[in-house]
Amino acid sequence: MNRTIRQRALDLAARLAALYAGATLLPFGMDKLQGTGGSIQGFRQIGAGFGVDPTFFRFFVGAQEVSVALLLFAAIFVDFGGRLPRLEAVARRLTQLGALGLVATMVGALATEAIVRPGQQDWLVRIALRLLAVGVFATLWSIRRYGLPRAVARVLPAKLTPVTGL
Repeated sequence: MNRTIRQRALDLAARLAALYAGATLLPFGMDKLQGTGGSIQGFRQIGAGFGVDPTFFRFFVGAQEVSVALLLFAAIFVDFGGRLPRLEAVARRLTQLGALGLVATMVGALATEAIVRPGQQDWLVRIALRLLAVGVFATLWSIRRYGLPRAVARVLPAKLTPVTGL
C-alpha cells in the first residue's frame, strides 16, 4: 500500500517516540533490579505507604519497566517494506503492547508519587508525565494504524473496532 508522506512521517514519529520511551525507561528499571540509585530508599518509603514488601515491589516494578522498554524497542522491526511480514506483524503487536504497558506503568508511577510521596520527587513526576504523553500517542497511533489488539477486539462489538490501515 502506498502511504502518503504525512502518514510515513507519523509512522516514523511514533516509532521514534517508542524508542525514546524505551531508552528512557530502561535505566530506571535496571536501577530497580540492581538496587542502585535511590531505588532502595524510595521503595522502603513506597512499601511502607502501601504496606507491601519493598524489595519484592522494587523487583516487580523494575522487571515491569525493563519488559515495557524491551517491548517498545520492537518498534525497530515494525516496517521493512513487507520483506519480513511475520517479523513485522509480531513487532507491531509487541510495540502496541509496550505502548499500552507504558501508559499503565506511568499511571501507576504518578499515582504512587501522588499518594505516597507527594511533592518529594517532582523530577520523577515530570519524566512520568512526559512518558505518559508518549505512551498515549504511541498507543493511539498503533490502534489507528494496526487496529485493536485481538484480546480487546474480541470483547468489543464489531462496529467499535477501528478500521486498520489509514
